[in-house]
Amino acid sequence: MVNYLLCVDGSDNSNRALQFIKNKLLNSNNKGDKITLMHFVHRIENSWLNPISDNLNKLSNIEEEQKSKDLEKNYIEKCKKSFPDEIQWRYISIIKENAEDVIEAIKEQNPDIVVVGTRGNGFLKKMFLGSFSEMVLKHSPYPVLIIP
Repeated sequence: MVNYLLCVDGSDNSNRALQFIKNKLLNSNNKGDKITLMHFVHRIENSWLNPISDNLNKLSNIEEEQKSKDLEKNYIEKCKKSFPDEIQWRYISIIKENAEDVIEAIKEQNPDIVVVGTRGNGFLKKMFLGSFSEMVLKHSPYPVLIIP
């Protein structure tokens, strides 16, 4: 039995990572494999020192929460269509403020392997990992599989 933790963000790379795990699980004879899809919602702390910035942060947090709800709905729909009943899956949304929050949330799940998609910009996208995948790779106490 393998317990997969897939970090999702709605990007093409994240969706390719989900497809990779889907193929792996559907072609596996290991009954009881599980997948947890985890989305990290970035929360900006409000500053009492600058009311204008505080209001912008509140709006940004509201926007992030709405994107998170839409993403959750999308991934739940994908999983219901993709995975047969014998494959256990669940979706978790975690509010984070920093890298330590991400690693702590991963540790709480105690996965056998963490799967993330790469990210990047422009023509360099295939040469470099995104900052999130690089942070998880460097700090996760669990094996990390990065899907391009």
